[in-house]
Amino acid sequence: MNALQNKTKAHLGLILANLVWAMNYPFYKMIMPQYMSPYALATLAVSIAAILALLSFFFVPVERVQRKGDIVKFIGAAVLMGVAKKLFLMVGIQHTSPIDASIIATLGPILVLVISVFFLIDRFTPMKIVGMVIGLAGALVVILSNSGTTAATAKLGGDAIVFLGIVSSSFSMVWLKDLIMRYKPITLLRWMYPLAALMLLPFGLSSVIHTDFAAIPPHIWWVIAYAVLLPSFGPNYLLIFSLHYVKPTISSVYFYLQPVIATGLSVALGMDKLSWDRGLASIAVFVGVLLVVNAYKNHPSAPRHGGE
Repeated sequence: MNALQNKTKAHLGLILANLVWAMNYPFYKMIMPQYMSPYALATLAVSIAAILALLSFFFVPVERVQRKGDIVKFIGAAVLMGVAKKLFLMVGIQHTSPIDASIIATLGPILVLVISVFFLIDRFTPMKIVGMVIGLAGALVVILSNSGTTAATAKLGGDAIVFLGIVSSSFSMVWLKDLIMRYKPITLLRWMYPLAALMLLPFGLSSVIHTDFAAIPPHIWWVIAYAVLLPSFGPNYLLIFSLHYVKPTISSVYFYLQPVIATGLSVALGMDKLSWDRGLASIAVFVGVLLVVNAYKNHPSAPRHGGE
């Protein structure tokens, strides 16, 4: 009965985490760069997550580090998940559209496959190769769309930076797989966010200080509050917790909620529109990723893809 309850909590956690992450795309676009730079916003978000992680010491006992080599991986988690993923996503979104960014982000499971093959912990199969080619082709259409516009160069750069953020996240999920399974979620977050905050301060503190907070309208303050309080600590805790109880294939399927939610919210707010080429590209990405995910049906130990 307890195992069933944990699985139910895991599914609910994945739904909630992906819902929160999906809203990042249009909300980040509302904030940056008009009211705050990506460096300032990332520094604030990670610093608050670090404070929450440190406060947990008052409520949850400390878990001993089992291996000396794990400390290196904790530092790597801070670099990849706490700094690189956050900054790449925020910097990229200010130059591209929320819809494009959310579609590119769905390439995560395909990137996990490629990285896993590189580390010799996975292998290509015909279905995986077909899925990878279809998914990458769809993403390429998204990246190269609107190439005739004056903002094409900036958009291409923004798409590429978002892609780097997904590479960082995917690499971390392969490299840190054993770490995630060996420690409690709160232990990983306690190491990751305080270290990431220290790494970000030299780059982002000046941007925070020079932000004109008085010029920010009241309705944008609510968006900023969401962006710095919710998407980091809580959803990542839910993701790490859930990966202890559900198969990687299931976690990947939930991840596809993000572009659907991000697209609907962006269109509803009048920030973007869904064109036919984006729609076809989205279908191609989804089909490609689902083919890759389907190839793991009989392999529960396959690497898993994470969020922000």
